[in-house]
Amino acid sequence: MIDLHVHTIYSDGEHTPLEVLDICNERGVSAVAITDHNSMQGSKEAVKRNPYKGVTVIPGIELSARYDVKGANLHILGYNIDLYNETLNNVTNAVMQDNVMRLESLVRLLKEHYNLSFKEKDLMRVYESIGNIGRPDIAKLCVEYGYTETVHEAFEKYFNPVDDKIAKRRVEFTDKSCIEYIRNAGGIACLAHPIELMKEMDDLKSYIKLLMSYGLEAIEVYQSKHSESYSRRLLDIVNEFGLLYSVGSDYHGPVVTPDIELGYGHEHNLHIQTATILSRF
Repeated sequence: MIDLHVHTIYSDGEHTPLEVLDICNERGVSAVAITDHNSMQGSKEAVKRNPYKGVTVIPGIELSARYDVKGANLHILGYNIDLYNETLNNVTNAVMQDNVMRLESLVRLLKEHYNLSFKEKDLMRVYESIGNIGRPDIAKLCVEYGYTETVHEAFEKYFNPVDDKIAKRRVEFTDKSCIEYIRNAGGIACLAHPIELMKEMDDLKSYIKLLMSYGLEAIEVYQSKHSESYSRRLLDIVNEFGLLYSVGSDYHGPVVTPDIELGYGHEHNLHIQTATILSRF
């Protein structure tokens, strides 16, 4: 069984890299990619300290690109990258600084619009954490404070309505630059969870062709959010365009993604043994 899309505390996950590897070992996951958002720290730690001969760690990252469809996400996974590539490290460090600024803006908006407030010590715990922080970290505070019951509810009820008022990023990736950064670091660029683009299949095919012109080589076909029929249609695109395919749960942990299990996905819709992208590792 493989899982090539997993998050740790170095982005918005709940487990350390070693804890992720413990879970992989327990569940029989033979290959895992640590793909933290805009950060390679988790991958560095997992590669360096992996204690399990039966678990292969694939160096990875997930870059977040600008995308103008409200409620949609454009993420590009990078596999087998040089974790010490200077350019990629510099730009991801700049993104981390941006994230602190944006979360400070979000916290102000929550106070102004909904009278939600947090203790300074709890906010500093987030801002000074070792990982690449993001809105899920504030969402977890909402759960901790009893403002919401789940992380998802925090987004739906509070975050999404004020999203367009949050301070704009100073450092921003485009779809093209994501792919270029990954390829320049020696990696393979893969479109993550295509369903989150919120495109009809014909439009998705056209967009994938555009991404291929930038250097995209793979698609995450099997994913927790993909139905069996959707994955089949993606596999048809992969075969038609001569792309590689990947498998990923997008596991974050029991609080952030309570309905997703590492290696198994949502309601065991994964549990997949191989993927063509492995031929490149």
